Amino acid sequence: MAGERPQFYENYLTPLTINTHSLTESLQELRVAVRNGAESIHKSDPIPGKWNFEGMFKHFPGVALAFLRLNHQSAVISDAGEPSPDYLQHALQRIPAGLPDIALRPSRLSPAGSFSPVTAVTLRILSAVANLDRQTDAKPNISQEDITCLDDATNLALKNGPLVPHDGRNMGGDEMLFGRAGLLWALLNIRARQFRDETQKALSPVLEKIPGLLGVIIDAGRQGSNDFIQKNGDQDAHPLMYVWMEGYYCLGAVHGITGILPILLACRPEELEEHLPVIGETITALCKFTIASNGHLPMTLPPFSYGQQTELVQLCHGSPGILILLATALKNEKLTRKHWSPEWDQAIDLATDRVWKEGILSKGGSLCHGIAGNGWPWLMLHDTFKYHATAVHSARCENLHLPHESNLPEGHLGNKLTPDYFLSRALAFMLHSRETRPYNTAPATADRDYRMPDDPYSLFEGLAGNVCAWTDTCAVLQARLRSSEYYQENGGSFSGLAEDPIFQEAASCTLGFPLIGGNGVHGLL
Repeated sequence: MAGERPQFYENYLTPLTINTHSLTESLQELRVAVRNGAESIHKSDPIPGKWNFEGMFKHFPGVALAFLRLNHQSAVISDAGEPSPDYLQHALQRIPAGLPDIALRPSRLSPAGSFSPVTAVTLRILSAVANLDRQTDAKPNISQEDITCLDDATNLALKNGPLVPHDGRNMGGDEMLFGRAGLLWALLNIRARQFRDETQKALSPVLEKIPGLLGVIIDAGRQGSNDFIQKNGDQDAHPLMYVWMEGYYCLGAVHGITGILPILLACRPEELEEHLPVIGETITALCKFTIASNGHLPMTLPPFSYGQQTELVQLCHGSPGILILLATALKNEKLTRKHWSPEWDQAIDLATDRVWKEGILSKGGSLCHGIAGNGWPWLMLHDTFKYHATAVHSARCENLHLPHESNLPEGHLGNKLTPDYFLSRALAFMLHSRETRPYNTAPATADRDYRMPDDPYSLFEGLAGNVCAWTDTCAVLQARLRSSEYYQENGGSFSGLAEDPIFQEAASCTLGFPLIGGNGVHGLL
């Protein structure tokens, strides 16, 4: 039966009508899914006795990260009167003591997928923070061993070039999964936390290298573009290009540029300032390439495929990546004001249509290549167009030479790309992803035979990722419901919403895509 599965199933879903009733009902349904899914993971996924050779992408390190996220987000997934499961304890059980006996390698510096001690160090730090979060004014400590590991990893990253040797061949050194961007994301989240004075002092020299790490990643992208042009000409070249496998420059979010750039955009404004022009130009080039591909984001330049008949539509390779990148970029007001282009709207529109039509994947509900991962970028776009609408509208008006308080002309694409447009599709995918394995153990129907993941409870291939997606959806819904209440309570005004404590709590629980982000730095990957 597995060999008969198509790449994707026809999408018969209907976008949800967005109103208070549908949002409240969806919130309750997804809270149940989170609780049941987390319980299933805890019961079914073995507790490790020691570190193995995997990163957070799959196996127990990713499950530990998922439970750390749930612990942080408990306010939006708890029903009044019901005790919340001890998600923190579930996480701590999956973080063995000590560090694995693995040497740092230049080709494996990210905690996401690496055979690297960086995975263990990152989880140890995040769990130490979570352990003390509930104590007033408490600040955690970090062992010197962990700080030394981060420093050694950062120094290796600063020395790396765009290509690094791995198992007898050259690979790109910057992707989220194994490369420098993943390490940068870990450092940014560690920097967002406060530690004891002695730890902060010891950690500062490592964190002071963040601007340098950002710079070498940008430089690698420029060099990648130059190398591509020398070998292939400049017709399809982008200002920044990142190698995946030698000779191939990847565009997807796990292995390529649409995962790298959102992490770079999480750096501080003063660190980003000099790099915004090349980032903006690259985003526009990627949008034009997506438009020319009718909403698909091809896997690589030059073309590469696994033999499938059509382009993949999934996080690691495909259109969800360009949606994540644009949702992140449009939150950066300086970038949007100076570098927005109409192609950004066009790419969002076409890629959304492509994901809607081809995103119900037979592979199931996972983040990397599944329905939940395909739906998550629309959650991010909802927040972008809901809470950053002023900057986006100003950029459009400047392009059209209109006063900023003007309405867009009738028929303008911006009138279609509304928060409800994205949320209605995100909810359809998130609710439907409950029908996939291993969450749904019912026999497959004749027309929807979803594959059981190879690693059924993992973060990027299995149920832990679905649970993270459903939880972020709960945060988005709770924030949206509160914004509606606030509007009514304040006489039809959203002024001051960002300072409302109920809204702030929900917003602080919207963590963004695991290991990529896209919604700011919350101190938790």
